[in-house]
Amino acid sequence: KSVTYDKQRNDTILKVEFHSQFWQYYNQRCNEYSFQFDGQECTQPAPIVNSLHKYSSSNSHTIAPPGEVSGFCNATSRGPLRSGPLSITVHITNPCSSGGQSYTGKGSTGKVTSYILVEEYCP
Repeated sequence: KSVTYDKQRNDTILKVEFHSQFWQYYNQRCNEYSFQFDGQECTQPAPIVNSLHKYSSSNSHTIAPPGEVSGFCNATSRGPLRSGPLSITVHITNPCSSGGQSYTGKGSTGKVTSYILVEEYCP
């Protein structure tokens, strides 16, 4: 999931939120869901990350809880977030290297709404 946001000013901080349903299939044991800004994780004030862990002895066990990732960002490793178009992406990683499949917004009815909310705040 991604969105392009037109940041208005150089001296503002962004608040970002992602709301969806997080799915883990088969032997997937953990996932991290994080925001990236033009392909880079936030560094200031901190990375914006949420994780989902599953403990099951069954490889066919599936979980699908509602999920949220939210936080503030004003800089990445490339420096401060500047005004202008900014690609904001929710990135899914598997830090446990456990295989399986992970999705967001994939409901059994196909009608799960996912969205990214971006707000710009003056310091």
